[in-house]
Amino acid sequence: MRTLSFLLLIGLLISSCKPEKNSIKTKSALEKAPTKVVTSSGKTYPPLPQELGMKIWNEGEMIDYLFHNLPFSMSQDEQASIQTNMTYIAAEPVADIPSVCKPIARQFYQVGGDIILESDVYFSDGCMFYVFLVDGKEKYCNQMNAAGQQFFANIIQQAMSARQGMTQPQ
Repeated sequence: MRTLSFLLLIGLLISSCKPEKNSIKTKSALEKAPTKVVTSSGKTYPPLPQELGMKIWNEGEMIDYLFHNLPFSMSQDEQASIQTNMTYIAAEPVADIPSVCKPIARQFYQVGGDIILESDVYFSDGCMFYVFLVDGKEKYCNQMNAAGQQFFANIIQQAMSARQGMTQPQ
């Protein structure tokens, strides 16, 4: 029953989210990525426990993003933003993590001033999921839903636009 309530709450929040006024509308960055042959890594993990997700939902103070190959990092410290970010995590686990998948970012989830959870964010063709780490070890894995995919596509597009703007002569 708790799982059903949690999923209904997430569905309601996703349907009520409004896009940011400053967001750039663009086709998914994935359309530009070449298709790859996917091989299995043999790694599988259970999904993030509902209790841990709800702790971050209710008590989360900040989510920090460190992007590996983009020229910026970012933080979210407003409860509504943190909760919206949590809605990007689908309830479904990843059946098997393809070996070609590489994370684009690491997220740090803070509660009470402490980092209680980290996640590697995977966002490329065939790789749309989060691998959650506890005490530096991979422990859970969930799919990324369509709203999360759009969120990261927008961030990547904005970063690429900013990068192009910095390299063009003025």
